[in-house]
Amino acid sequence: MTNRSDAPVLRPSRRIRAALPDDGTERRLVEALRRERGITRVESVAVRAVAALGQQKARRGRLPEPRAARLVTIVVDEAEADDVFAFVCRAGEIGRPGGGIVMMDRLLGATAFALPADVPDEQD
Repeated sequence: MTNRSDAPVLRPSRRIRAALPDDGTERRLVEALRRERGITRVESVAVRAVAALGQQKARRGRLPEPRAARLVTIVVDEAEADDVFAFVCRAGEIGRPGGGIVMMDRLLGATAFALPADVPDEQD
């Protein structure tokens, strides 16, 4: 293994994941993360979610029907993780009924990623 000075450096990082309803909240959150926090290490995927602890009606011994949701994954440096977690809770409207869930865990490390300054924002 070579020790190159230009090789990416793994930095202490956290992964924040938010399971959100598929109602546009995820898109607004991703835009706010980039615009207000400068965060670009974000992905969003469609998932099926079951509100097992909610007020859903289901037959005894069965889970409620799954519904469409979005899973947003954000990677941030460890130093800013708590602030970004709180931001996600606010911007993702987690406190509303059916608003979803946010969780954070430690990564072994992650490399920094920055888009070039001349990359335009995505348009709808």
